[in-house]
Amino acid sequence: MIPPSPAKAIDADAASWAARMDRGLSAGEEAQLEAWLAANSRHVGALARARAIWVHAEQAGSLAPLIDVRPDSEQYPVTHRHLLSRRHALIGIGALAASAAALTLSPLRLWPQGRQLATGIGEIRRVPLPDGSVVTLDTATSLTLRFTDTERRVLLHAGGAYFETVAAEARPFVVEAGVLSLEAGAAAFSVHALSGVPVTVLVTRGVIHALARAENNERSQSIGPGIRAVQSAGLPGEAADALPTRLAPLPPAEVDRLLSWRQGQLAFEGETLAHAAETFRRYASPAIEIASPELAREPITGLFAATDPAGFADAVALSLDARVSRQDGVICLTR
Repeated sequence: MIPPSPAKAIDADAASWAARMDRGLSAGEEAQLEAWLAANSRHVGALARARAIWVHAEQAGSLAPLIDVRPDSEQYPVTHRHLLSRRHALIGIGALAASAAALTLSPLRLWPQGRQLATGIGEIRRVPLPDGSVVTLDTATSLTLRFTDTERRVLLHAGGAYFETVAAEARPFVVEAGVLSLEAGAAAFSVHALSGVPVTVLVTRGVIHALARAENNERSQSIGPGIRAVQSAGLPGEAADALPTRLAPLPPAEVDRLLSWRQGQLAFEGETLAHAAETFRRYASPAIEIASPELAREPITGLFAATDPAGFADAVALSLDARVSRQDGVICLTR
């Protein structure tokens, strides 16, 4: 038996990584991918080709008969474009990666400039981008994509998203959230820009550079893997061009917890019940109201389905000796 050539082996590995990235990577897999990309410069290009091939195939619709496009509602309680069967499709087209460089049609030209992406309440959406990157939109999120031959730019208007970006020479991947710009090469990171809340950035792979621009001033800051950064911009009494002021290294388990929304779950580790109830409002109805201030301050720990506030309320009532009632379309918790 003739062993596969090194190029074919790299392309097969790239197709496997692209499949795993499509369903979401754990913190451990993020570290393995970073090591694989760093081991050989050809790995970066192979991964970009594997993901670009999938984007091209998805847009052309040529692989539609091979792919189950129905959301896996039993595993994920929210609406997903998170297709686990893509692994088989990607491996099936992995052999095409070797000839991808010969394609004359640029994936960038298949993507309309200024394209809008959005999710509704309780919806999580995963979208391949024309450069081989991928964005996962959190609930109630809206953004604009500006991809050309000279720039890759995302304007995050509201909500949050997780970006898995590939390097492109002279074209950094830029995410703009308010007055903050985040520049990345090959990296993975989340950005949340919620109303009335500071912009929060969480990096899981690579290094991103935060830029804050004022009228005649620009400052920069680097944020590495495993770091959560919170920006002070936009808060009362604070400068409008402030860079992230709180940078905290997090253990892998905490990173996974903060990114559990990608799988349609909400994980709490000591947050107050009031905070948990407010978080659920972003993902589903009915809203949860807490009648007792003492109960609202109780710490909550656990993993819950993001679109099941009623189940969450029942679990809280059982563990905190509280009562649940439903009136006027609202779930009430009292003690």
